[in-house]
Amino acid sequence: MKLTNMILHKEILLIHADINNNDYIFTVKWNTPEHTKGGEWELKSYINNSNGQKDLTSDQIQEFLDQINPKWDWETDREQIERVIEKND
Repeated sequence: MKLTNMILHKEILLIHADINNNDYIFTVKWNTPEHTKGGEWELKSYINNSNGQKDLTSDQIQEFLDQINPKWDWETDREQIERVIEKND
C-alpha cells in the first residue's frame, strides 16, 4: 500500500492510495472522543478511482486505517515529558 496526494482541510483528509495496483481515494475525518486525549482517523468514504466501485474487503480497509492512525500511548508520553521537564528544572 502506497499513500500519495494527501489534502487536509480542517479535520477532513483526502488520501490517494495504491492498493494492489489500483488507485483509491479515501476520505477520513479526525475523530476525537470527548474527555479523552488523542483521537484517530475515521473512514467516511472511499472509491476505486479506476472503476468507481467500493471493492475492498473489510481487512483491506482496516489495514489502511491501521496505517494512517497513530499508535500513541498518551499516558506514557505524558510521564516521559514530565520526567524530562523535572530533570531540566
